[in-house]
Amino acid sequence: MNDKDSIKKNISKNLVMYRTAAGLSQKEFAEKLGVGPSRVSNWESGTNSMDINMLLQICNLLNVSINDMYGIYPDAKIILSYSEQIHIEKYRSLDPHGQQTVNIVLDRELDRTGQLLEAQNRITELEGQASKLTELQSKIQKDKSYLRPVAAHERTDIEVTDEMRKADDDLMNDEDLWK
Repeated sequence: MNDKDSIKKNISKNLVMYRTAAGLSQKEFAEKLGVGPSRVSNWESGTNSMDINMLLQICNLLNVSINDMYGIYPDAKIILSYSEQIHIEKYRSLDPHGQQTVNIVLDRELDRTGQLLEAQNRITELEGQASKLTELQSKIQKDKSYLRPVAAHERTDIEVTDEMRKADDDLMNDEDLWK
């Protein structure tokens, strides 16, 4: 999509948004502009474009700037959606107490969202650790060689009898103990 098509798409999308926000149907909007409803429909679908004079008339009727219609704000570092612009307008119409209340709510919501993100990251980390533990547990279940003694030595602190040796051997050979 080239720049011209992108601009045309922005204008058609924004025209629908601003007309709807103004509470006007396509027919009502067309009547106010002195054009047929099919022209408005064609502009909104991106089939046709209006000339600059009509664009200025539309902006005036909808009380928006050409930048709003184009969806570009060259001086802004942040591009705002229409609903964000409406929220800012509402915020600015509040008295200082109302603005302070909104600021408190926003701060708390930012904290809550940050905590949720931290919790989600921790959950992801713990899930990774659980996965590793499950993998290790599976390996341990398959290989019980760690239970077999590598070597055994007789005690040197007492005299070991043949009877004691036999008892030790019986213990070592008892399969039920080593399952």
